[in-house]
Amino acid sequence: MSRIPRNSVAVIGGGGNVGAAIAFSLIAKSVPAEVLIVDVAEKAAKGQALDISDASFMMPGTCRQATFQEAGKSDVIIITAGARQQPGEPRSNLIDRNYKIMKSIMDSLKPIKSTAKILVVSNPVDVLTDIAQKVSGLPREQVIGSGTYLDSGRLRNALSNITGVSPT
Repeated sequence: MSRIPRNSVAVIGGGGNVGAAIAFSLIAKSVPAEVLIVDVAEKAAKGQALDISDASFMMPGTCRQATFQEAGKSDVIIITAGARQQPGEPRSNLIDRNYKIMKSIMDSLKPIKSTAKILVVSNPVDVLTDIAQKVSGLPREQVIGSGTYLDSGRLRNALSNITGVSPT
C-alpha cells in the first residue's frame, strides 16, 4: 500500500512557528494528506519539512517542501505567512504590510485549483481573508478565516489561570 495520499494540504508560511505547528498537527492527527510546506524562507521550509517528515513514518500523511505553484494545486491552502506583530502593536497596523504579502502569495499560487479551500490564519484575519478571497477569485464560501478561535482559546487559558479551573 502506498503512503502517498491523494489529497494535499499546503501550509504557506510553513517555515515559521505557526505554520510548522499546523503542519506537524496535521501529521500528528493522522490526516491522510500530503502536507506541503511553502515559505519564502526556503531553508526554513526545507528544515521543517524534513523534521516533520521524519516524525511521520507511522502516520498516513506525508510532508515535503513545495513551491508556491504546487501549493496552488492543493485541496486545502492554509496561509500563516505575514508580518510579525510587535509587542503592544495593534493588529490594524499590520494591514498595509500584510496586504502586500497576501497579494504576493495569491499571485504566486496562481493558477489556484478551482475547488481549493483557503484558510487564512494571518492577522488581521478578517481583512486578510477578504483580500485573499478577492485576489484568488474563489467563491466566498471557499475562503475562510480562523476568526476568533485562537483568541477564544487564549481567553479560556487566562480565565483558567485566574480561577484555577481547567480551560476545558
